[in-house]
Amino acid sequence: MTIPKPIELLKTRLGTIHDVNSAAAVLRWDQETKMPSGGAKGRAEQLATLARLAHQMFVSADTQQLLAAAEEVAGSLDPDSDEAGLVRMTRRDFDIASKLPAEFVAERARARSLSTEAWREARPHNDFAGYRPWLERMVDYTRRTADYLGYTEHPYDALLDLYEPHMKTREVDALFARLREVTVPLVNAIVERGPVVDAGFLALEYDRDGQRTFGLMVAEAFGYDFTRGRLDESPHPFASGFNTGDVRITTRYFPNFLPAAIFGIFHEAGHAMYEQGVSPALERTPLARGASLGVHESQSRMWENLVGRSRPFWEHFFPKLQEQFPKQLGRIDVDTFYKAVNSVQPSPIRVEADEVTYNLHIMLRFELEKQLLEGKLAAEDLPEAWNGCSKPRCGRIPV
Repeated sequence: MTIPKPIELLKTRLGTIHDVNSAAAVLRWDQETKMPSGGAKGRAEQLATLARLAHQMFVSADTQQLLAAAEEVAGSLDPDSDEAGLVRMTRRDFDIASKLPAEFVAERARARSLSTEAWREARPHNDFAGYRPWLERMVDYTRRTADYLGYTEHPYDALLDLYEPHMKTREVDALFARLREVTVPLVNAIVERGPVVDAGFLALEYDRDGQRTFGLMVAEAFGYDFTRGRLDESPHPFASGFNTGDVRITTRYFPNFLPAAIFGIFHEAGHAMYEQGVSPALERTPLARGASLGVHESQSRMWENLVGRSRPFWEHFFPKLQEQFPKQLGRIDVDTFYKAVNSVQPSPIRVEADEVTYNLHIMLRFELEKQLLEGKLAAEDLPEAWNGCSKPRCGRIPV
């Protein structure tokens, strides 16, 4: 199919904007993985500049004219075609971005970068008081973003729409209410029953290189293409894609808790494979990103849990893990290991939560975020709110 000239011109414009955003994404990845702490201020300015430039280019009169011309010809195309989808997606993105002032976008990017560095410094010391001013600032930016975008029911709607298009807060409330109704009794029953296996061997000492070697082997077996990706270390695991030929993942290693790193790798590899699977024909366009955050997360948790915690998976890979750690796992049988990595126990860390309690972390965060946006909860009161609602006796969401 020959692409109509107006759409081709729009794609060229979008490609340039994508390149600027990708350059910013590389800088964010570097900040999380390699950048010395002394580079924080300069990096914040770089990211603010790139955010402003990309935003101004996208909401400019030139882009608007190209989009209008593309819309004129898109009506004659198959609505399911990539070209028609590109025009629709660009219109949606343009209408959203046009509501945000360029200087606000730059200020927000600068504050986000600086707050990330502040979090990195505060986290090892559990220094919430030191980080709180930055959290308050980011909550303020988030509220202002919702106000700029507009909403009719709840400020969370404006933000939710950016990640899960057209989803409403009330729909998430209803979904979570039903999940909570069945999940909380299940968790409580499992906890009351007690552990089915002694999982203490997972807390023995496991060297970082061995964890990395095993994680790399499994990710590659899953289908993660290391000629188009890499594994690095960061304080919080994440996946970051700059184009379909460069989608990177990170994890974090704990010498005395084996599951954290390896399941983190499984999870992030799922995200990365989703993006590596995007058609090259969609490169440098809005269609090259995931359909939604929910779809993206479904892929990561499929590989982490449905595959990575399954018995057939460990029947195959456990002997290889034993070879990597013979002293720690040589006397452990596969059935014991399988039960250990599938044990259910409420915990305070979402990314290390088991398959049953993980969703309760999401529900709790959702409730707290709504209250922060509404002004019903101040950032300074967040630790107390978290600690109160993360206990089994909390009436709303025991986790």
